[in-house]
Amino acid sequence: MNLNPGQSLIPIFQSGKLLISLVGRNKGDALVDVAKAAGARGGTIAVGRAVVDNRLLQMLSLADMLQDVVFNLLRDEAEAVAEAIRSAYRNPSGKISGLAIMLDVSDMLIRVQPQDHNEHNPGQNAPNPRSEPMNSGHTLLTVIVNHGYADDVMAEARKAGASGGTILNARGTGREEDVKFFGITLVPDKEMLMIVAENGKADAILEAIRKIPNLTEPGGGIVYAMNVEKFIVLGK
Repeated sequence: MNLNPGQSLIPIFQSGKLLISLVGRNKGDALVDVAKAAGARGGTIAVGRAVVDNRLLQMLSLADMLQDVVFNLLRDEAEAVAEAIRSAYRNPSGKISGLAIMLDVSDMLIRVQPQDHNEHNPGQNAPNPRSEPMNSGHTLLTVIVNHGYADDVMAEARKAGASGGTILNARGTGREEDVKFFGITLVPDKEMLMIVAENGKADAILEAIRKIPNLTEPGGGIVYAMNVEKFIVLGK
C-alpha cells in the first residue's frame, strides 16, 4: 500500500473470519508462509499442549504433546487461504497432520486509505453480513481457568464425549479494584482450554463443565461456545 507524503490511514471496523489452525510443534511458521502466499497478511503463533488419548495423538502426528496454534484474521481472502492450507497439508501417508476451524468475526479493525473509506465502510450502522452460513456441525468450546485446572476440566469433558482439546498458557488482567468489587481472589496465571466438539455433544460437554466444583466458585473460570463455520482436516 503506497501512501502520499503526509497521508494517514483511516481505521475502520469490518467483518471477517478467524482461522485457528492446530498443527505439530514448530510447524506454525510453515503454515503462516502458506497462508501469506494465499493472501493472508500474517498470523500469530501460540504454543499449546494437546490433551488427547494416545491413539488419537498418534493419528494427529502430535506424539510430542505440543502444538503450534496459529491465528489468522482474514477478509476476502479467507476461502483462498483455507483451501491453500488444506492443500498444503495433504500427504500420501493418509495421516492427519492437524486441523483448522474458521469462525465468523463481526468486527475487526483494519486501516484503509482515505479514498477507500466509503467503499469499505458504506454506513456506520451497516450490518456485517456473513459470507456463508455456519454449518460445519462443530462447536468451539473455550474454557479459561486458573493455572493447573485445565486438565481437570478436560477429564470431565472427555467423560461427556469430548475427544480432546488444546491447552494454552495465559495471564489474567484483573486489578486490585476488581477484587474489592467482586470479592474474589485473583490468580494471574491462567490456562485456556479449547475443545472442538460435534454439535450433538456440545451441550453435554458444557453441562459437565458447568458442574465442576471449581467453576461454581466466584473467579473460578469462564466458559463460552462459538459455532464453527468451517471444519478443516489438515491431511489427506
